[in-house]
Amino acid sequence: MGRRMVEDDIYISSLFDLLNLRFGPTQAIPENLGGIEEMAALQKEFQIFKRGRSFRDSAAIMNLGGFWNAEAKTRWYRLLDDLKDYESNVTKQNGNDAIVNALIRNLASPKPLPVHFKAHDSRAEGERRVFVSREARPIFYMERDYLTISLPMKPREPTKARKARAKK
Repeated sequence: MGRRMVEDDIYISSLFDLLNLRFGPTQAIPENLGGIEEMAALQKEFQIFKRGRSFRDSAAIMNLGGFWNAEAKTRWYRLLDDLKDYESNVTKQNGNDAIVNALIRNLASPKPLPVHFKAHDSRAEGERRVFVSREARPIFYMERDYLTISLPMKPREPTKARKARAKK
């Protein structure tokens, strides 16, 4: 899926940062807005995530496509839209549905976990799918459990390889 971003692949880590800040742990000062508690309140009020609505559309509602570059934003939303075409590690759910359903359950729980979004290399056998898990401490320097969502990605092909493939 990194190939979907083409030369805008340099923005991928920043786009994950936007997601991770939005769904991150709530800060220590209660009156500060942000983090998972605010997301749970917004979900309760507006149902940002719901069955039948794509993760791509929910991300767009929250403007989580970046603001640096319109083309990168379009490519990122296409990448998120492609998740419906990927399997997941959740039985009978494609990648999109596994993410949406996990977020709905998590945000409705009495103590929602912060969510950590990341990518994994999909070139290895069995890795071309979305992984959703309750991963204990995915960020070693933060002693916190998270709901972890990992998107399959692989590097884009070098320009020569893309051109050769296009000629076929």
